Amino acid sequence: MTPRNALILGASGTLGGAIARELIARGCAAGLHYHAHKEPCEALAREAQAKGVKACCYAADFADPAAPGALATAFLKDFPTVDALVWAAGMVRDAPLLTLTEEDLRAVLDVDLKAFFLTLKALARQFIKQRTGAIVALSSHAALAGRAGGTAYAMAHSGLLALVKSAARELGPVGVRVNAVIPPFVPESGMGRTASPEFAAAARQKRVLKPDADGATALAMFVCDVLGNPAISGQVLSADSRIAV
Repeated sequence: MTPRNALILGASGTLGGAIARELIARGCAAGLHYHAHKEPCEALAREAQAKGVKACCYAADFADPAAPGALATAFLKDFPTVDALVWAAGMVRDAPLLTLTEEDLRAVLDVDLKAFFLTLKALARQFIKQRTGAIVALSSHAALAGRAGGTAYAMAHSGLLALVKSAARELGPVGVRVNAVIPPFVPESGMGRTASPEFAAAARQKRVLKPDADGATALAMFVCDVLGNPAISGQVLSADSRIAV
């Protein structure tokens, strides 16, 4: 079942944009969040409107703790319900443990974990009122296996998985589903573009499948199917063929 109204956070990115495009193609009205790059969201909104589907763009800097609440309020003024929430926002500041600064650690935790918590908190009352809805947060293979040189990112995403499971327990009794999805390594994504050639090669090598398919498109289809599945909640689902050990 396709949700009627979705809020996609990080819709200006490669992965968030692919998910938003797939939801729109399935007839879902969409709120499209961006931080610094509004052009991709505006293009998606035009695509939606050409299909007769409502789409609105929202700017928010998740380093600001007030931003998630303000964004939730703006979305609910434009849409009567939030049937789906997709978290595809985030940042990375990689450094070895010995040189990782507290400032960089806090910056990653604030955007990749705290902002998602604040978003859930801001929309929880609406989800409880509706007694229905689906939430999917994109996480990372690093949350399961750790990442040398990526301590802050791995910490944030491990916390995100715990938050997803806790929220699923709290919201499940009122019919709201919360899941996390581990994306494949996508070279065109923000993470993929900043990765070293060595990291990219290692990520590809760890896959037990060597697909030629567009990873972002495959992920988008997977996420939309999870959003529409009424029987799944509290799960960490992989859209990749890397095996965490």
